Amino acid sequence: MLPGKKKTGRPRAIGPAELATLRRLVDDGVSVTEAARTLKIGRSTAYAALARR
Repeated sequence: MLPGKKKTGRPRAIGPAELATLRRLVDDGVSVTEAARTLKIGRSTAYAALARR
């Protein structure tokens, strides 16, 4: 981050650990919907996180 700049905007809904868990669940054959429910995040959040690879 550049000096003198403030971090603005909404923080990410899931961190790196949750993202790794989400990817592992999906790679193991769990549907994105079920993985999102397991992690207690929204389905659209899960799809957005997976698209950010």
